[in-house]
Amino acid sequence: MRVLQLHCDSIEYTPTKKEIKLAEEIDPKKVRLEEVVVCFIAVEKDDDLVTAKNAVAEIQESMKKIGCNKLLLYPYAHLSSDLASPGTGLKILKEMQGLCTGIEVTHAPFGWTKAFNIQVKGHPLAESSKVFSK
Repeated sequence: MRVLQLHCDSIEYTPTKKEIKLAEEIDPKKVRLEEVVVCFIAVEKDDDLVTAKNAVAEIQESMKKIGCNKLLLYPYAHLSSDLASPGTGLKILKEMQGLCTGIEVTHAPFGWTKAFNIQVKGHPLAESSKVFSK
């Protein structure tokens, strides 16, 4: 699993095109979140619940350090060339959302092309890139 984590002043995204049959059914409207940690996530072939638990634990620890309690899980296939199947990717992302405790967590729709604007904070902990495995 590859995760690009950004502490953001804001993110706006708009689902623009359904890309796969397994894409979530949504109302494709613009979403705006402020003061949020955005985790762009690529679920890879060997990832499982253990990988998800490890990633969530580290994400939540990082969020405590920066003092933010709002998380957006954003499926982002562009981080990897070794992706899990869409069914596995969606399942693991939903499991990750369920593993988050004590914070407000949402996710961007899986299986959609999305246009986005993002404003990242400028402090030393605002950006990190991680690879998680079993």
